[in-house]
Order: sequence, then C-alpha cells, then structure tokens
Amino acid sequence: MVTLIKDKKGISNGWKEHISQLLNRPSSVDQSALDQIPQNHPIEQPDVPPSIEEVQKAIKQMSAGKAPGKDGIPTEVYKALTGKALQAFHIVLTSIWEEEDMHPELRDASIIALYKNKGSRAACDNYRGISLLSTDGKILACVILNRLLPSVSEQNLPESQCGFRPDRSTINMVFTVRQIQEKCLEKNLSLYIVFVDLTKVFDTVNRDALRVILSKLGCPAKFVKLIQLFHVDMTGEVLSGGETSDRFNISNGVKQGCVLAPVLFNLYFTQVLRHTVMDLDLGIYIKYRLNVSLFDLRRLTAKTKTTERLILEALFADDCALMAHQENQLQTIVDIISTTTKLFGLTIGLSKTEVLFQPAPGRPTNQQCITINGTQLSNVNTFKYLGSTIAKDGSLDHMIKARIQKASQAPGRLCSKVLQHRGVSTATKLKVYNAVVLSSLLYCCETWTLYRKHMKQLEQFHQRSLWSIMRIRWQDRITNQEVLDRANSTSIKVMVLKTKL
Repeated sequence: MVTLIKDKKGISNGWKEHISQLLNRPSSVDQSALDQIPQNHPIEQPDVPPSIEEVQKAIKQMSAGKAPGKDGIPTEVYKALTGKALQAFHIVLTSIWEEEDMHPELRDASIIALYKNKGSRAACDNYRGISLLSTDGKILACVILNRLLPSVSEQNLPESQCGFRPDRSTINMVFTVRQIQEKCLEKNLSLYIVFVDLTKVFDTVNRDALRVILSKLGCPAKFVKLIQLFHVDMTGEVLSGGETSDRFNISNGVKQGCVLAPVLFNLYFTQVLRHTVMDLDLGIYIKYRLNVSLFDLRRLTAKTKTTERLILEALFADDCALMAHQENQLQTIVDIISTTTKLFGLTIGLSKTEVLFQPAPGRPTNQQCITINGTQLSNVNTFKYLGSTIAKDGSLDHMIKARIQKASQAPGRLCSKVLQHRGVSTATKLKVYNAVVLSSLLYCCETWTLYRKHMKQLEQFHQRSLWSIMRIRWQDRITNQEVLDRANSTSIKVMVLKTKL
C-alpha cells in the first residue's frame, strides 16, 4: 500500500530518499577493459594557476538568469566584479588550484525536482532532479574546461561524437543519418539502425574508472586531481516546499549541472566505443571525394581518386545510433556493445532501445529480430532522434507533420496572453512568432530534402499564422506576398534555403 506524504518535512526527506537512490546507483568496471586502453603521452599543458584573464573569460561564459547554489550568489554578481573585488576572487581560485583543496560549498549540490509533464504528480519517477551549483565552483570548472577542451577532449573524441563540442550540434548528426538514408535508397541498399538508450548514464559513470581513463588519455595529473575535487566527498540536499532535506552523499556519476560533466562523459563513452569497434569491420561504407568542385559533375561522379570511410555510429553525448546493411551485422554490433557497456558499468535500457529497418526499394518490409540478452528489441516505423523524426521509408512526411504539430503547440499560453491579445502591438507579436513558433517549425530544416507537397504544407501554416496575428480576413482579398510584406517576413522556401547556405 502506498502512503501519501503530506507534511513538508516528510515530503522533503521522501525526495531525499528517492534522489539519493538515483544518484548512488552502483557501477563496477572490469579492470581488464581499463588495461586495454593504450597509454597516451602526457599532454603538455601548463599546470600554473589560472590568470586573471582566464577567470574573466570564464565569468563571461557563464549564463545570466540562472538559479544560484546554496550560497545564494547569482552569476550577475560575479559579472559585476572589477578591480580589487575581481583580484580577491582570483586569489580564492588560485589558492584552491595550488592547495588542491576545495570548500564543500563549491562541490555540493542543492537539488530541486521538476515535473516532467507526464504521469501522476504524486509519483517521484515523474520528476527530474535539477542540481543548483555554486557559481564560483562553476567558474573554476569552466577555467579547467577551457584548458582541457582543445587538448584532451578534441584530440580523443571521434568525429562521430557531436555532443557538447564547439561548432557542432544535433543538426550534424541528424544530417548524417538522413544522408545515409538517402544514399541507401539511391544505391538500392537496405539500412538497419538501432537507437540505443543508456539508462541514467550520467549517474552511473564510475568515478575511479574515469580517473584512470583521464590519466590514460594523457590528462596532466594536476587536472585529474582538480576534477576529482569536484566529485570526492560530494553531498546533496533536496529543496522542496521551502524545506531542506538532510544531506546525503553522492558517490557515483559525473557532477550533474557542471560544465565538465558532458565532456567527461564523452571521454568515458568514447572508450566504450573504441572497445566495441576494435577490429570490427561492420557498418556503412561511404565513398567521397573532396578535390573537385561541386559543379564539375563529370569529375564528381568519377570512381577514381575517392576516399572510403566506415560509419558505424552517430553520437550526440549518450544518444547513440548504430547502423549496418544487414540484420546479422547489426546483431553482431549490438552483441558487442551490450557486452562492452557492462564492462564499463553502463546499462542499456531495453524498453527504450528500438530498431528501425529501411528496406531497399522494392523489397518487403519484414519485422527484424534483434535481441539483447535474449530480449527482442522493438521494431518501429518512426523514431524521434535528437528531436527529429526518422522514418523507415526515408521520407519527410512524418517529419513535416510532427513539426507543424509542434509549432502549433509552441505558443501555448502565449496565444491568449500575447499573440491574440489586443493590447500587444503587432510588431511584438511577430517577434514572438519568429522566436517561438518559426524556430520550432524549422528545427533541423538544414537537413531536409523537401518536395513540393512538403513546402506547400509549411507555407500554408506560415500564412495561416500571419493572417491570425495581423487579423487579416479572407474577405480582405490580400495576396500571400502582401501578407509577407506587411509582416516584414519571407516565405518558408527562402528561410530554408538561407539555412542551407
């Protein structure tokens, strides 16, 4: 029988028990897997304390308007530091760097629970824990990241990893998957994709193994020690209804909310993949050339002087898509990665790991039987990958429908309070429409290969929205071009073309 807790302190401690279990999931790593990681030469990175210029750069990188940690000092205070105040803060960070000792407030977290907007509000599993960290700790982490990113991170991450890296985004990976779909259809090849779901992956990174991996990748000992300071003896507390729970230890995983966390996870997961693809000659082979103009079609289509590359995975942090041309090849890949994730203490969520099969043109669509540990994975016709709908037939029909539906829902309460409010100027309404609705409608449009029917659907939605905002009626007999001119806007076709340039 489930008992509903009603008093504030009981609710707070109930959250403590729930979140403590989530953040202390045990994970063990096979030592033999760590031993197989080659030892890189130590990266030549000066371990001198950060300069005041580095601290200023890190402060500028901090986003304003964020909730502070336990100390209650917001980012805006640090952005206002100048002169002696900035020098004093620089001295504090320098002392931490030199003494390798950190005050608990810089590493500990205050956690709040946010409802996921699905399921019962009385169930803890339907909430997401958000860590509030002290800003000074985040600034120090940013200083470390700025030094490590160009050396350790960028030298060790594969090209297939686009998560939390400079000048890369979800668009890169969505474009990759769509291009592979299109090329397989053009070449009359079947395509199998398994979208792997890793359970609570950031919370199950083994910290001891992470330390070993960083050292093996050539990360200087000073930086390994500083990164450890953010995790060793870390504690958390839950804020709920004005009450604060008792503190609890957080002994596993990377530090949620810290700028270092995604980069550390990427480095950790890279070793899982390297262990998986070691001596593996499976996946999608593509041929390409870079030494000719796009407009020289004769040389572009020539079969000589081409480069061949194997593509096995498309990654954005822990969002992983694995690809092959044949079912037995995909099964082999899945078996290996299932074994490897266990070796590194990670768990694949079988209920959310799904298979999408795109048959070669003219071939039957059969249900595929890809299994993990005897459990058959679900076969799907569409999959939402990084916010973009991937369909088994390679078409954009489902994608366009989903984007229009998403854009229709995007304004939400803005409809009555802004877009349809007579007290708000038309210019303001159009700015909100461009920022909220159009950005949702055209998400990942750089990756689209549109047909006329798709463009017509998008243009109709665009015109309908502008007519509603500017209160234009069909009786007014205004052309679509005049509507665009009044709104100082352009057609969807022009917008899509601009994003592709």
